Amino acid sequence: MESTQHLECERQQIHVMREKGRAVTQITLDDDYNLAEYKPDILKIIEEKGQVRMEEAKVEKDFVRLRGALQFEVLYRSSREDGSFNHLQGEIPFQENVRMEGCEEYDMVFVSPEIEDLSVGLINSRKLEIRALITLQLHLRQPGVHNLATDLAGGEPGSAQVRKEEVTALELLGQKKDTSRFRSELTLPSNKPGIQEILWYSLQPRGLESRMEDGKIGINGELLIHMTYRSAEDTEQMQCLELAVPMQAQVDAAEAEPDVVSWVRVRLVSSDLEAAEDFDGEERLLQLEAVLEVDYTLWQERTLTLLQDVYATGSELTCTTTDVTLQKLLVKNDSRFRINERISLEEGGQVMQICSCVGTVQVEDVTPGQGRLDVSGILKLKLLYIAANDEMPMMAVNETLPFNEVVEVAGLDPERSKISYDLEAGIDQLTTALLDQSQVECKAQIRLCVIVFENHTVKNVEKIESAPLDGEQLRTQPGMIGYIVKNGDELWDIARAHRVTIPQIMEMNGLTEETVQPGDKLMIVKTIG
Repeated sequence: MESTQHLECERQQIHVMREKGRAVTQITLDDDYNLAEYKPDILKIIEEKGQVRMEEAKVEKDFVRLRGALQFEVLYRSSREDGSFNHLQGEIPFQENVRMEGCEEYDMVFVSPEIEDLSVGLINSRKLEIRALITLQLHLRQPGVHNLATDLAGGEPGSAQVRKEEVTALELLGQKKDTSRFRSELTLPSNKPGIQEILWYSLQPRGLESRMEDGKIGINGELLIHMTYRSAEDTEQMQCLELAVPMQAQVDAAEAEPDVVSWVRVRLVSSDLEAAEDFDGEERLLQLEAVLEVDYTLWQERTLTLLQDVYATGSELTCTTTDVTLQKLLVKNDSRFRINERISLEEGGQVMQICSCVGTVQVEDVTPGQGRLDVSGILKLKLLYIAANDEMPMMAVNETLPFNEVVEVAGLDPERSKISYDLEAGIDQLTTALLDQSQVECKAQIRLCVIVFENHTVKNVEKIESAPLDGEQLRTQPGMIGYIVKNGDELWDIARAHRVTIPQIMEMNGLTEETVQPGDKLMIVKTIG
């Protein structure tokens, strides 16, 4: 009795990034902060801002250990007789263990921090209470390789019949998180006095776009600076300044080429703005430094011809298959919409000047639908302004504007196919206009960047075993039969079931193409070997 033989397959490798899971955790921070001795006492808090710095994300068995810090800044009015304004800054460290079942040491985790709420309370003139709610979104991924069967090794040995299918899939080229530093020197406008002290500033990226170059990823956009400072000519006079700085940055990415599929996220992780002297010895220069975190994933589209099925007319072939999930790009696009809202500033006296308007976009829910993604979220605004109020000439107000937007995704059918997506929200434009002494009009253009994948499962042939046919079974089977084609039948299925080849059926029945229709009558003559 002949033993079972193994048939070898030709294979192609495709690199993929497997999605292992996502998790969301929230951290509540509550800490006291004591003023440094050289800082004047606090009379009233004007404004606060914060930023999360992630220092470590370590993956262990079923856990991700996170370590970072909340960096905060506070603008306040001092209790001095001149009522001067001052600012302070500090940080609160945190650690958090997030349970993610199935994660392993060599998995990759990407963490997106977001400050849901930050409040600074006055305990006394020398002590503050800092409270913050931080949301951390974790995205766990595992790089891997699929060895896909494409053909029988050495062609089609003997009487083996091979069926193949063509699939389009994305192959992972690279995924990495990197940083890029941007530096610029700015000059104050000629109609503005020199700088005695920078009291407060905000730095916001606007209209960021990425482009693929050979071996590099270029980042273009602008940095919008709002600054409030004490005048060098009159130290009791406050000045507000807005500057838009064109920005160009880049990171090295060996796999980058102009035609690759890319997904790039850019986040401002730190910034520094300092006054410097010009040639005349006046502080009319600004030294700007910003650090951008660039998280990118690059793919290339590949067309693969995969081994789908195999049988033999003269032997029994047994295929062992496994399910493999491949990704296909469904769509990648940017959607923009506008928000126009009036904000009332009735407290604190008449509004004299808007110093700054800082906005952040938070996406709260994404629901896939037929040909669309329904996105809901909020635009958080912080306005700092000068009021006609001697006791409190500088004030701030927070405003939250909800939005619901539809992102068109052609071909999306969540009921018929499995999809995955990434969505990034940002602000392209944000302007304010003082309508009267208590009304401000805010106009924002929000951009929603989305990439949608279709996840399709294919059968990958892992092993093929060949064994002799049962001789007794062959002797009892008729050599010629008639067959009526049923709904769903294909010529391959008919030939496979009766151990003949497709060309034999076509020749016997005078067919010129492999298409058959329900009700067609076929004559099948069996020839073993």
